[in-house]
Amino acid sequence: MSEQVTPAVQETAEPSKAKSAAASAGKKILGYVVGLVVLGGGYLGWQYLSGDLAIAKVGDCVNDFKVVDDAKVVDCTSADAANKVVGVIDGVSESDFTAKQQTLCAAYPTWEQIVWIGKKGGSGDSWCLEPIKK
Repeated sequence: MSEQVTPAVQETAEPSKAKSAAASAGKKILGYVVGLVVLGGGYLGWQYLSGDLAIAKVGDCVNDFKVVDDAKVVDCTSADAANKVVGVIDGVSESDFTAKQQTLCAAYPTWEQIVWIGKKGGSGDSWCLEPIKK
């Protein structure tokens, strides 16, 4: 007689509930991180596309504006270009800006206008602007 060989059936253990919960938590955290990155990128993209002054760097040009909310970064060859950023000072408190407006941009002798953007009563950044001679 011939012997019959029965294939062995290998049982796999179910993943433990702890491993399953950890994987689920990891996926949730990854989802939150991806969401924050997307939101942050969208905000920065909006600032860039809208010409928000907060993204201006030395050498950029700014339109003529009456209030800071109307200030926009524009192409320096544009008819709207009225000022050029000659200096950016990070981390200026609102009180320092108010008290030292005339001296904050002293390192930039061609400045004629200074703008501060920040949290009321807190800290922000200042842009030293020189007029564009046309």
